[in-house]
Amino acid sequence: MKAKLIVYGTAQQPIAVQNQLRKQLNGHNDTSHGGKYKYRRQGLLDTIPHLKPSRNTLIVPLKEAKQITTLLKKHHAKVQTYSIEINKSKLKK
Repeated sequence: MKAKLIVYGTAQQPIAVQNQLRKQLNGHNDTSHGGKYKYRRQGLLDTIPHLKPSRNTLIVPLKEAKQITTLLKKHHAKVQTYSIEINKSKLKK
């Protein structure tokens, strides 16, 4: 299966922007009323099959790569993409 290897960097961005990107990409656990209620806020990667070999590196299907690169560029991350071949069973949701 054709896929994209996406490598991105946000070191030049303020911490607040980095955290916002991380939450939109990976999702996060949230609480309300002093921790009484706990729930999960979904991120983009919760809906896309992917593989994360290391920090700031993603492997996603070719058709889903556009969504992720658009989000990364919106947050002014440095993005590099590479076309690769990978077994579909390696990707997980």
